[in-house]
Amino acid sequence: MKSKLLAALLLVSMNAAAQGSYISRLWNTKSYDKIIELASKSETLSGRDNMIIGRAFMATSPSQPQQALIHYDLAVQKRMNSEDLYFFRSQALYELKRLDAALADLEKCLEFRKDHQKYLLFKAAIEYEKGDINAAYKSYFTISELYDKQTPFYMLAVISLQRENYYKAREWIDANVLRFENGKDFWRMTSEQQVELEWRIFKDHEKALKSQERLLTYFPDNASYLINRVCLNRILHKDSTGVWAENDLLKRYNENNLPIEYYKKGSIKVGEYVRDRGVVEDYLTFRPALFENTKYARFYISESGAIVGKHWAGLKDHPQDSTQKIWDFHRGDARYAIPASDTSYLGFTDLFEAPDSILVSYDDFFILQIDSNAVDSIEISVPEMLKEAPMEPEIMPFEGIPMEDPMEIPEQIEPPDSTSIREE
Repeated sequence: MKSKLLAALLLVSMNAAAQGSYISRLWNTKSYDKIIELASKSETLSGRDNMIIGRAFMATSPSQPQQALIHYDLAVQKRMNSEDLYFFRSQALYELKRLDAALADLEKCLEFRKDHQKYLLFKAAIEYEKGDINAAYKSYFTISELYDKQTPFYMLAVISLQRENYYKAREWIDANVLRFENGKDFWRMTSEQQVELEWRIFKDHEKALKSQERLLTYFPDNASYLINRVCLNRILHKDSTGVWAENDLLKRYNENNLPIEYYKKGSIKVGEYVRDRGVVEDYLTFRPALFENTKYARFYISESGAIVGKHWAGLKDHPQDSTQKIWDFHRGDARYAIPASDTSYLGFTDLFEAPDSILVSYDDFFILQIDSNAVDSIEISVPEMLKEAPMEPEIMPFEGIPMEDPMEIPEQIEPPDSTSIREE
C-alpha cells in the first residue's frame, strides 16, 4: 500500500514537472497565445507556471495587466517566493495605476537584493509619478551614488527645479552638461534646462545664449531653438545679430522649412522682454496682407498669462513718394501714421519711444498730404502769371465846358456909364 502511494505521488510530480517544462518551452519560443490557452487550468498548475501565464498576458498587444495579476496572485498563494514574481506583479499593478501596491512589491524585491539598480529605478519613477518628489529625490540620489546612470542625474535636476531649489538645480545642470555626451538625448534635455534656468531665473542671458548656440550646432533646424536665439539677441541688444537671425527665420518660412503649426498661426515670436508686471512679446507676421497689414505686433501678457494689451504696425506707401514707406501704427484704439525711416523690427520698437508731439492721427496725416498735393500740383502745372495793371483811362472834358487857359486872366468888361444913360 505504501509503495503504491509513493508511486502515485511520483507520477503526479512527474506530470506536473513535464507540464511545467512544456509551458517554459512555450515561453522560450514566444508562443504566448498557446500559454494563455492553458490559463483555464491555472488552479492545477505550479506557482512558476502561473507566473509564466501572467507574463504571457503582459506580452500580448495590448497587454492585459488585470488577467496577468490574477495569475501572479495565484502564484503567491501557491507559496512562490521570488523576487522576479514580485517585480512582474509590480509591473502589472503599475499598469493598473495601483501605485502603492506596486511600491510594496518593489520593497519586497529590494529585500531580496538591496540597492539593486533595476528595482531602485522603477521605485524612484513610481514615487515621482505619485508626486512624492522628496522620496523620489532620495531614491535617485541613492542610484547616482551607486551607479553611473544618466537618468538619476537628470531627474535630480528636474526635481530641484520643481522644488524651486534653483541654485542646487544649477549645480546639477552645469555638471550634467559636462557629464553627458554632446548631442545625445540627456545632454539635449539638460542644455534646454540650462537655457530656461539662466534666461528666466538667473537672467544670465549671455550664458543662456551660449547654451542655445551649442544646441543649434547639433540641431540647426529646431524652430524653438531658432526663436530663442532671436529673442536672446534682442534682450542683449545685439541688433545686427538679431536682424540676421530674424531674416534667417523668414527665409526658412519662404522655403517651407518651418513646422506646419507656424504656417497655420502665420507669425513667429521675435522678441520677449520681462516687465515689472508681466512679459512683453513681439511677433513677426509672415504675410501681412492676410492679417490687416500687420507686420509686427506687440502683446502685453500679465503674470497670470492673460493678454492685457496689443499694439501693432504695418507699412504703407507714402502718398507723395512711392519710394518711401509710412508706419500704420495702432496703439490700442488710437491709430497713427509716421514716416518710416527704418522698416525693420528696430523701426517698429522705435515707435514706442516716439514722443507724442510727432504722432499724427492717421486720417489727419493723409488729409495734410492731400492738401499739400493740391497746392503743389497747381504750382507745377499752372505757373503763377503776373497780372497786368490796367491802363489809366484818359480824362475827357465834359461837354459844354469852355476850353480856356486856366491861367489866363479874364478880360475886364467896363460897366456902362450911367451919365450917358441919363443923356439919352
